[in-house]
Amino acid sequence: VADMKAEYIPPREDVIMQNESPDELYIIVSGEVEMIESEMENEPTVWTFKSGDMIGEVGALCCRPQSYTYRTKTLSQLLKIRTSNLIEAMKTRQEDNIIMIKNFLQHHKKL
Repeated sequence: VADMKAEYIPPREDVIMQNESPDELYIIVSGEVEMIESEMENEPTVWTFKSGDMIGEVGALCCRPQSYTYRTKTLSQLLKIRTSNLIEAMKTRQEDNIIMIKNFLQHHKKL
């Protein structure tokens, strides 16, 4: 996908807020991003994502608000992909579409 943007985000920065409906998803190139239950008083960490993981894809692709806040734990390089660009790319190459969906499902089985 040609329209990806690399961003460096400092530690303790919110990337996606809980109950937000994002227009993009992110691939973690380096660093760590925590999935946080921000509606609870002590904001417990539910999961920590690392290099190679993807965040925000369920909310972005399913057009629904995020269930958690995603916050950088360390300095992180993230590739930001607009959902509309990803969907357009998936439409143009059906064989890639199938591979992406299989990878998406495999990724979520690990979680």
